[in-house]
Amino acid sequence: MSIGLVVAMNPVLAVMGPIAGIVVCLFAFLFVVLSVAINLLMSFGASWLSEKAEMLKMVRPYVDSVNSSTRAAEQGIAPSDSEQPVARMAAQIPLRLNAADKKVTEVSDTAVDKAIEFRARSMQVKQIAKAFFLPGLTRSRAEKEPTIAGVTRDGAEFASPGYRQIMDERPEVLPGQEPRPVLPPQQIVPTRR
Repeated sequence: MSIGLVVAMNPVLAVMGPIAGIVVCLFAFLFVVLSVAINLLMSFGASWLSEKAEMLKMVRPYVDSVNSSTRAAEQGIAPSDSEQPVARMAAQIPLRLNAADKKVTEVSDTAVDKAIEFRARSMQVKQIAKAFFLPGLTRSRAEKEPTIAGVTRDGAEFASPGYRQIMDERPEVLPGQEPRPVLPPQQIVPTRR
Protein backbone atom coordinates (compact mmCIF):
# COMPACT_ATOMS: atom_id res chain seq x y z
CA MET A 1 0.00 0.00 0.00
CA SER A 2 1.13 3.28 -0.79
CA ILE A 3 0.35 6.28 1.12
CA GLY A 4 -0.35 9.26 -1.00
CA LEU A 5 -0.06 12.73 0.01
CA VAL A 6 -3.29 14.54 -0.33
CA VAL A 7 -2.96 18.25 -0.46
CA ALA A 8 -6.00 20.24 0.20
CA MET A 9 -6.00 22.98 -2.38
CA ASN A 10 -8.55 25.49 -3.28
CA PRO A 11 -8.85 25.54 -7.06
CA VAL A 12 -9.52 29.30 -7.14
CA LEU A 13 -6.30 30.03 -5.27
CA ALA A 14 -4.39 27.68 -7.52
CA VAL A 15 -5.44 29.68 -10.59
CA MET A 16 -5.02 33.14 -9.02
CA GLY A 17 -1.39 32.58 -7.91
CA PRO A 18 0.14 32.46 -11.40
CA ILE A 19 -2.11 35.38 -12.48
CA ALA A 20 -0.84 37.47 -9.54
CA GLY A 21 2.77 36.67 -10.49
CA ILE A 22 2.13 37.75 -14.07
CA VAL A 23 0.51 41.03 -12.85
CA VAL A 24 3.48 41.75 -10.54
CA CYS A 25 5.93 41.11 -13.41
CA LEU A 26 3.86 43.32 -15.70
CA PHE A 27 3.93 46.20 -13.14
CA ALA A 28 7.68 45.78 -12.67
CA PHE A 29 8.16 45.89 -16.46
CA LEU A 30 6.00 49.02 -16.76
CA PHE A 31 7.96 50.68 -13.94
CA VAL A 32 11.26 49.97 -15.67
CA VAL A 33 9.95 51.20 -19.04
CA LEU A 34 8.55 54.42 -17.49
CA SER A 35 11.76 55.14 -15.57
CA VAL A 36 13.84 54.68 -18.75
CA ALA A 37 11.45 56.98 -20.66
CA ILE A 38 11.64 59.64 -17.93
CA ASN A 39 15.45 59.44 -17.90
CA LEU A 40 15.56 59.81 -21.69
CA LEU A 41 13.22 62.85 -21.54
CA MET A 42 15.33 64.42 -18.79
CA SER A 43 18.55 63.90 -20.76
CA PHE A 44 17.02 65.39 -23.92
CA GLY A 45 15.64 68.31 -21.88
CA ALA A 46 19.03 68.94 -20.26
CA SER A 47 20.79 68.90 -23.64
CA TRP A 48 18.17 71.29 -25.08
CA LEU A 49 18.58 73.60 -22.09
CA SER A 50 22.37 73.61 -22.38
CA GLU A 51 22.03 74.36 -26.10
CA LYS A 52 19.80 77.37 -25.33
CA ALA A 53 22.23 78.53 -22.64
CA GLU A 54 25.02 78.43 -25.23
CA MET A 55 22.85 80.48 -27.56
CA LEU A 56 22.37 83.06 -24.80
CA LYS A 57 26.15 83.18 -24.33
CA MET A 58 26.47 83.89 -28.05
CA VAL A 59 23.99 86.80 -27.72
CA ARG A 60 26.00 88.39 -24.88
CA PRO A 61 28.53 90.21 -27.13
CA TYR A 62 25.67 91.70 -29.16
CA VAL A 63 24.02 92.97 -26.00
CA ASP A 64 27.31 94.42 -24.76
CA SER A 65 27.88 96.23 -28.07
CA VAL A 66 24.32 97.58 -28.02
CA ASN A 67 24.81 98.83 -24.45
CA SER A 68 28.14 100.51 -25.23
CA SER A 69 26.72 102.10 -28.40
CA THR A 70 23.70 103.37 -26.50
CA ARG A 71 25.88 104.86 -23.74
CA ALA A 72 28.07 106.54 -26.36
CA ALA A 73 24.99 107.90 -28.14
CA GLU A 74 23.66 109.34 -24.89
CA GLN A 75 26.91 111.32 -24.62
CA GLY A 76 26.44 112.59 -28.18
CA ILE A 77 28.83 110.25 -30.01
CA ALA A 78 27.29 108.90 -33.21
CA PRO A 79 27.61 105.14 -33.87
CA SER A 80 30.27 104.09 -36.36
CA ASP A 81 29.49 102.19 -39.55
CA SER A 82 31.68 99.26 -38.47
CA GLU A 83 29.37 98.38 -35.59
CA GLN A 84 26.71 95.73 -35.83
CA PRO A 85 23.42 96.84 -37.41
CA VAL A 86 21.43 96.18 -34.24
CA ALA A 87 23.88 98.26 -32.21
CA ARG A 88 23.73 101.11 -34.74
CA MET A 89 19.95 101.10 -34.69
CA ALA A 90 19.82 101.00 -30.87
CA ALA A 91 22.35 103.84 -30.68
CA GLN A 92 20.33 106.04 -33.03
CA ILE A 93 17.28 105.97 -30.74
CA PRO A 94 18.79 108.20 -27.99
CA LEU A 95 20.17 110.56 -30.65
CA ARG A 96 16.74 110.94 -32.21
CA LEU A 97 15.11 111.37 -28.80
CA ASN A 98 17.62 114.07 -27.86
CA ALA A 99 17.03 115.84 -31.18
CA ALA A 100 13.26 115.67 -30.67
CA ASP A 101 13.64 116.94 -27.10
CA LYS A 102 15.74 119.89 -28.28
CA LYS A 103 13.19 120.69 -30.98
CA VAL A 104 10.33 120.56 -28.47
CA THR A 105 12.27 122.83 -26.10
CA GLU A 106 12.98 125.34 -28.87
CA VAL A 107 9.36 125.36 -30.03
CA SER A 108 7.99 125.71 -26.50
CA ASP A 109 10.45 128.52 -25.72
CA THR A 110 9.39 130.29 -28.90
CA ALA A 111 5.72 129.85 -28.02
CA VAL A 112 6.28 131.18 -24.50
CA ASP A 113 8.23 134.16 -25.83
CA LYS A 114 5.47 134.94 -28.31
CA ALA A 115 2.79 134.67 -25.61
CA ILE A 116 4.73 137.00 -23.32
CA GLU A 117 5.30 139.47 -26.13
CA PHE A 118 1.61 139.36 -27.11
CA ARG A 119 0.57 140.03 -23.51
CA ALA A 120 3.06 142.89 -23.20
CA ARG A 121 1.94 144.44 -26.47
CA SER A 122 -1.74 144.15 -25.56
CA MET A 123 -1.11 145.79 -22.18
CA GLN A 124 0.91 148.50 -23.92
CA VAL A 125 -1.93 149.18 -26.37
CA LYS A 126 -4.41 149.21 -23.48
CA GLN A 127 -2.34 151.75 -21.52
CA ILE A 128 -1.81 153.96 -24.58
CA ALA A 129 -5.52 153.91 -25.37
CA LYS A 130 -6.34 154.66 -21.74
CA ALA A 131 -3.85 157.55 -21.66
CA PHE A 132 -5.16 158.94 -24.94
CA PHE A 133 -8.89 158.67 -24.26
CA LEU A 134 -8.93 159.10 -20.44
CA PRO A 135 -5.93 161.28 -19.58
CA GLY A 136 -7.08 162.05 -16.03
CA LEU A 137 -7.17 158.43 -14.95
CA THR A 138 -3.59 157.58 -15.77
CA ARG A 139 -1.06 158.23 -13.07
CA SER A 140 2.24 156.59 -12.53
CA ARG A 141 2.66 154.18 -9.67
CA ALA A 142 5.08 156.56 -7.96
CA GLU A 143 2.32 159.14 -7.72
CA LYS A 144 -0.18 156.63 -6.40
CA GLU A 145 2.00 155.15 -3.67
CA PRO A 146 5.35 156.60 -2.77
CA THR A 147 7.67 153.77 -1.82
CA ILE A 148 11.18 153.26 -0.58
CA ALA A 149 12.69 150.16 -2.19
CA GLY A 150 9.28 148.63 -2.82
CA VAL A 151 7.89 149.30 0.68
CA THR A 152 4.67 151.31 0.96
CA ARG A 153 4.22 154.38 3.10
CA ASP A 154 2.81 152.43 6.02
CA GLY A 155 5.74 149.99 5.90
CA ALA A 156 4.02 146.95 4.47
CA GLU A 157 5.42 145.49 1.30
CA PHE A 158 2.71 142.90 0.72
CA ALA A 159 -1.01 142.81 1.46
CA SER A 160 -0.67 139.55 3.41
CA PRO A 161 -2.07 139.78 6.97
CA GLY A 162 0.75 137.62 8.30
CA TYR A 163 3.36 139.85 6.68
CA ARG A 164 1.69 142.95 8.10
CA GLN A 165 1.65 141.41 11.57
CA ILE A 166 5.38 140.65 11.37
CA MET A 167 6.07 144.19 10.15
CA ASP A 168 4.11 145.59 13.10
CA GLU A 169 6.19 143.48 15.48
CA ARG A 170 9.58 144.22 13.86
CA PRO A 171 9.48 147.63 12.17
CA GLU A 172 13.26 148.14 12.42
CA VAL A 173 13.83 146.13 9.26
CA LEU A 174 12.25 148.93 7.23
CA PRO A 175 14.18 152.13 6.50
CA GLY A 176 12.80 155.14 8.31
CA GLN A 177 10.96 153.14 10.99
CA GLU A 178 11.70 153.30 14.68
CA PRO A 179 13.21 150.16 16.17
CA ARG A 180 11.22 148.55 18.91
CA PRO A 181 12.61 148.75 22.43
CA VAL A 182 15.25 146.18 23.28
CA LEU A 183 14.24 143.88 26.09
CA PRO A 184 16.83 142.90 28.71
CA PRO A 185 18.36 139.50 28.02
CA GLN A 186 16.91 136.63 29.96
CA GLN A 187 18.96 135.08 32.68
CA ILE A 188 20.45 131.71 31.85
CA VAL A 189 19.96 129.18 34.61
CA PRO A 190 22.93 126.79 34.89
CA THR A 191 21.98 123.13 34.71
CA ARG A 192 23.54 120.38 36.81
CA ARG A 193 24.78 117.22 35.21
